[in-house]
Amino acid sequence: MRLKLVPAVLAMALAISLLGATGASAATVAGNNCTGNDADPNLTFYGVANAPGSPLPATIPVNGVVTKWTFSVVPIPSGVYLQTLKILRATGAPKQFQVVGESSPGSLNAGVSTFSTQIPVRTGDFIGNYGSTTFGEPLTIYCNSLPPGNRIGVIEGNPPLNSFTTSFAEGEGFQVPITVSVEPDADNDGFGDETQDACPQSATTQVACPPVALSTSKQVRKGSVTILVTSSTAAPVSVKGVVNLGKGKKAKLNGGTKNLSPGVLGKFTLKFSKALKAKLKELSVKQSLTLKATVTGTSASGAVTTKTLKIKLKGQEK
Repeated sequence: MRLKLVPAVLAMALAISLLGATGASAATVAGNNCTGNDADPNLTFYGVANAPGSPLPATIPVNGVVTKWTFSVVPIPSGVYLQTLKILRATGAPKQFQVVGESSPGSLNAGVSTFSTQIPVRTGDFIGNYGSTTFGEPLTIYCNSLPPGNRIGVIEGNPPLNSFTTSFAEGEGFQVPITVSVEPDADNDGFGDETQDACPQSATTQVACPPVALSTSKQVRKGSVTILVTSSTAAPVSVKGVVNLGKGKKAKLNGGTKNLSPGVLGKFTLKFSKALKAKLKELSVKQSLTLKATVTGTSASGAVTTKTLKIKLKGQEK
């Protein structure tokens, strides 16, 4: 088949009907893998429905981020035709949409062309396109003569990003020759968790989740030890301690867990148990026990950083 450059009214006259008054943990693929074989000037198309039995949903089925899109077309001169992926969202008003995302123009080759992008999407968003030639002629490619059930919507011109626009018609037996890959976005930072975000547990970074760096100091009192901790990143930090009392007995101390903000001092108190207090009272001031305090911080990715302090507890015999 060859790409036909014909007026919109002629190309769609047999199938267009006016609209009524009312209207990824893995990447999810949506759209239609038909092959574009027709084109009309100065129109934006968007997929409304695929024919029954289609393996793909016509609209975005999940919340996430479009990270990749493909465009399939019959043999054409490479580098002459440009197409832009457009994501449309229904506003609730009859036939009205908002353009919530669009890619950079992709230069097509015959067959399937694949492009990277980054467009946050929601369930129910529509997949559309607008095109031109490298000579400046507006020309949007679509699939013609498809089985019944395939349906596209038609919008005049090229509505810009964030604008509101109105669809004036739907065409039966047509579709947009685009598929998109939607990746999950667990931290809602606008980056796909599989290929664009190396730290999907945190919205503050897209590179590999940084490990927690811990800084500590101590304050020793008669009946307790306070551990002062700062963390390089937001992280849950816990402090525990153990003292060997001799004869196989140990005193286990728990300072609890706190969620620390970066650079904000956290105080953790290890209160002496009765057994530890009793043992210290048996020892002279020249004798001591060793408290082994363990400070643990967990990064957003689950990596654990541990710091150990050895603190001498002097005897308290009177």
